[in-house]
Amino acid sequence: MSEVKSWLWVPAIWITVYSVMLVGGIALGNMFSPMYYWWAMLVGVPLAIAPVTYKSLVGGGCSFRFQICALVKGSFAGIIFLMLTMVADSLLWPNLALTVGWNPTSFNISELFYQIWFFSGIIGGIGARVVEVRGYTVSSEISIAGFE
Repeated sequence: MSEVKSWLWVPAIWITVYSVMLVGGIALGNMFSPMYYWWAMLVGVPLAIAPVTYKSLVGGGCSFRFQICALVKGSFAGIIFLMLTMVADSLLWPNLALTVGWNPTSFNISELFYQIWFFSGIIGGIGARVVEVRGYTVSSEISIAGFE
């Protein structure tokens, strides 16, 4: 049961980040061009997801029961982020497209941008794994320059 509770941060973070990116992307798409919706995702998702994934995984160590370390946990988190985004987009955009007048999921590049969620999780996992390998145990601080 504790293993399940240790993953509850993933949907909680996803709901927050996805909502902000959705609103911001729609605003940019309406102000400039619908293609700017994807620019919000391209820039905003890695800037939000990678540091949060890193912060959530640092100091977690490896699960002896399942032999899962931070890099694998980051990959799993990325997969969960990707799946949640694809499901939410397929449910929300048919209705939102009627309201805003455009549908970014109909662009040819939309499938590639879903992978941003996945790779952002992996980047956070890589950062956490590097910290584990180096043996740092102090809590980390996230800054503009990167992970300290």
